[in-house]
Amino acid sequence: MSTPKPRRRWYGCGRGAILRDMDRIPRNRRWCGYSLPVWLAACLLLAALTPQVADAVGSVSTVAPRPLGMGGAFLAVEDELAAVAWNPAALSPPRCRRGWNVRVHANILGGPAIVRETGLLTGVHTDPFRDLPGGEKLVFAVGSLVKSVSLRRGQLTIGALMLEEQLDPQGLVESQGLADPAYLLEAHYSGLAVAFELAPTVSIGISQMVYAGVDASGERRYGGGRIYGAILRPNDVVVVGFTYFDVSQNFRDYRRGLEGLAPRTMNAGISFRPVPSVLLSFDLRDMAELHSDTSLEPRVGAEWNLWGRAAVRAGAFREDEDDGGSTVLSLGAGAIPMIGCFRRGEALRSDGFVLNYAVLLSEDSGPRHLISALLHF
Repeated sequence: MSTPKPRRRWYGCGRGAILRDMDRIPRNRRWCGYSLPVWLAACLLLAALTPQVADAVGSVSTVAPRPLGMGGAFLAVEDELAAVAWNPAALSPPRCRRGWNVRVHANILGGPAIVRETGLLTGVHTDPFRDLPGGEKLVFAVGSLVKSVSLRRGQLTIGALMLEEQLDPQGLVESQGLADPAYLLEAHYSGLAVAFELAPTVSIGISQMVYAGVDASGERRYGGGRIYGAILRPNDVVVVGFTYFDVSQNFRDYRRGLEGLAPRTMNAGISFRPVPSVLLSFDLRDMAELHSDTSLEPRVGAEWNLWGRAAVRAGAFREDEDDGGSTVLSLGAGAIPMIGCFRRGEALRSDGFVLNYAVLLSEDSGPRHLISALLHF
């Protein structure tokens, strides 16, 4: 009689994961520390639902902590979330099985806080939502909770990003409490991206963006724009990215302040992994020199993956070039990887739960903070 083959699955997280017999792993440790994200998520939800009278903490409704933690040098970095708004060709969710792979990304920090502010559950709403129709409140609530959705089948990927807050420099400084929805109501955008892998070394993509904002008269206005992108992978350690960014005239300054993306500009970036745990990136904005404040603007960034369990980031860029300019230093930390999907006893590892934070430091303004907590399933 043959001996039954032991059940085996990945044990551990990220690059430190190993394949082990399931019968030899304690039950409470079989799922890559699943209890940690559950308890952490519970704590974040409790914090989000608790009334906050705190100092400014910036935005919690954005996927920008990782890109801006690297100084905004992100056009050649493949990512499952931020790529919709930066370079759609870099959209790269995990491939878990045949057929359509669907991933939902829940905003467990900013989402519940914004739902609380709408008053849909408690009946007590804050001033920004006082005159908003119930239907729009529901849209904001759902869009804040479901931050992003991605679908992948073979070489085709479709991704949607909901209610991304405009990263206005002054708005970040003035934001109050754990989640201040007032500025999100005034200025936000959403996007739908399609990416296609032409070959293992080449991907292309396009994002259709919808921008919303309140003008000087208090009326809400909408506009559109597109981002065209390409990713080249000449070898296993180098990635080159190109994007053409455009936006309607009324929203031409929407992403110029911190991200340096001006309308009708071609932008390029390159990322390099000297060792598997270190990522170095460099971007160059507005290569045709169409706008004086973004013309040939360089950005640099770095990310160091710590044992596959966390990451620290740093970067630098110039801001307000028309007014003489100031150097902005960025620092970031985050990523708590978990197993993302299973297939016949084996797993493809990815970030199932991610908590990211970034702070921007400059001489001309106070620190600007960005926080993101997302649960992927």
